[in-house]
Amino acid sequence: MVSVAIIGQATAAGPPAADPAVRPVTLRVSGAKPVRLRGRLLTEGRSCAAASTAWHEVSIWQIEGSREVAVALRTRSPGGDAADVHRAELFPDLAEALDWLEAFDPLADLSVDFDASDRRLSGVEVALRAAALRGRAEAVTREWRGLLGDVLFVLDADIPA
Repeated sequence: MVSVAIIGQATAAGPPAADPAVRPVTLRVSGAKPVRLRGRLLTEGRSCAAASTAWHEVSIWQIEGSREVAVALRTRSPGGDAADVHRAELFPDLAEALDWLEAFDPLADLSVDFDASDRRLSGVEVALRAAALRGRAEAVTREWRGLLGDVLFVLDADIPA
């Protein structure tokens, strides 16, 4: 399941002065200091398919008084067996932020639950586990592409031509 919400309009000139939607935001970063900013949420979305082994949450923020954009990306493990991974990136404009999201590898945080070099595993068992891992990877990729497509569609529909 993918859900996306459009919050405001992205414009080339940035948000209007004294925009009531502008608020202080703290974006978590795993293993680093959080990113703090004042901005307006442009859109957010999340994928949470029951069969998937990794869920993703994306939020895109326009920084107050500029064209700069911040992207927060969280990768969650629904089973709770791995810690969530938080990313936050700053970009000079929305186009660069969207390019980064399109290039993101949703499999970067996918955990492998076996060691193919373990001599206790038979060749057949390694092949079966590899096939199961490939299936999980395909499901995660499908969910990520669905989420990204919905986020891009909502943003494109909201930006005046």
